[in-house]
Amino acid sequence: DARSGTRSTLDLAVRATSTLASHYLERRDRVGLVSFGGVLSWLTPATGIVQRYRIVDALLDAEIMLSYAWKDIDIVPRRTLPPQALVVALSPLLDDRALAALSDLRRRGFDVAVIEISPVPFAPSADDAADPLVERLWLLRRAARRTAFHTLGVPVVEWREQEALQGAIEEVAAFRRAAHLARR
Repeated sequence: DARSGTRSTLDLAVRATSTLASHYLERRDRVGLVSFGGVLSWLTPATGIVQRYRIVDALLDAEIMLSYAWKDIDIVPRRTLPPQALVVALSPLLDDRALAALSDLRRRGFDVAVIEISPVPFAPSADDAADPLVERLWLLRRAARRTAFHTLGVPVVEWREQEALQGAIEEVAAFRRAAHLARR
């Protein structure tokens, strides 16, 4: 989570997740939810208005907390992540454990796409920072994380609050179509 005043990447991720879930549920796709916020929780994929309410209810409980009792993605029941499921992750790409879990899912054959909730607007500007080199190194590290995902065949779409989420949805859909063509 990156935070500035009352705004945070968690708030943006919750809103974007709700929008994405609504988009896919309107298409009559099955939608589930896996949440990494210090505590691992999940909802089994389903369709319909009841599932939308379950997702919104789970998102309202979303919070970031420090936990040394990290649970690996392997404990999520198999039906929560069915074969050939598209996993759309919304993340500021700040937590190494969540990034490792996403990499693991990709290596196990799942189609994974990442919508990066950009933490850059929440970071202090270079003028405020003690050393502009620190900001540059941080941005380079973020670029390296995106490159590592691209190497695994995972697209990373950067999304900022002022941008329409539709562009990110379209990029995820294009990835999904390309993945199906590659399997044939």
